[in-house]
Amino acid sequence: MPQLGFALIGCGGMGRSEARLLPQIPEAKLLAVCDVQEQAARAFGEEMGVPAFTDAAQVFARPEIGAVMVTTPNGLHTQLVLDAAAAGKHIYCEKPMAFTVAECDEMIAAAERAGVRLMVGQVLRLLPLFARITELFDSGVLGRPLAVQISRLGWIGDPTARYRLSKAVTGGLLYDITVHEIDLVARLCGPAVSVYAHMDRTIMTNIDYEETAVLQLRHQSGAVASLFESIASPVGCFRGHIIAEKGTLSFDHGAGTLSYKVGDSKQETVSEKVGPKDRENGYLRELRSFTEWVLYDRTPLLTAKEGRAAIAVTEAAYASARSGQPVEIATA
Repeated sequence: MPQLGFALIGCGGMGRSEARLLPQIPEAKLLAVCDVQEQAARAFGEEMGVPAFTDAAQVFARPEIGAVMVTTPNGLHTQLVLDAAAAGKHIYCEKPMAFTVAECDEMIAAAERAGVRLMVGQVLRLLPLFARITELFDSGVLGRPLAVQISRLGWIGDPTARYRLSKAVTGGLLYDITVHEIDLVARLCGPAVSVYAHMDRTIMTNIDYEETAVLQLRHQSGAVASLFESIASPVGCFRGHIIAEKGTLSFDHGAGTLSYKVGDSKQETVSEKVGPKDRENGYLRELRSFTEWVLYDRTPLLTAKEGRAAIAVTEAAYASARSGQPVEIATA
């Protein structure tokens, strides 16, 4: 059985949790970890029984490592991906892919030149509840989505991940969180062609970027979507509604529930509860897909082009918020 040797670059909470999933993939093996914080790298290296490094160049130089997981703070993704590609390593990069479409294009081109695989971890669509939603729409039972509304509200207070305080590192609310919903809506409705956005900060004085955003999206398919996002709401929720040609679906991620009705109000409502035990862990699914893409050339569940598409919408949304006008999005 072929095996792909991995190195983790970025030993924060996300990186550690994803690396701990690798033993569940027979063809994957963690061989090294790396973090600029020596204590973090050493501690996780000891936990996983692998060497620890503080310089990614040392990781890239090791021939037994065939792939890297880039799970650093957002603003560090681009250069690490470029360096990994130059070293001939396959790359799994956490979302957001980058902060600009130009950076995404540079990353994709570098991977193509080097002949390596590049996947962006837009995992939301693979989490159990959302995987079931996409499955329902792929089946055609509800028809084509026409209008989508998603509210994702929460409170970060004084974040333990200190990098979340800085726009220079996170990119802002849309890059750090909303990029997930942007990707999910694109998965359901197809490419977005315009966005009208409003963003503001009045409560969270400990951060230097927007705390609340409202996005209105128009898609090539004719569908429209509204995203209401905030990290300044002590009362949290993650809910949505999708009106489609043949019926309507509602979901509540916190409760792990969805309900849908095919036809008019006289028809029966179907309710389902979808929890972590009902489907494979979404992070495990994407890492398994990445491994099988590299080793067996199987079609990946996520692509760098989809990661780029989410950044195109995000970049345009910030331009819209600055100008106060809708912004057109060029589809790749």
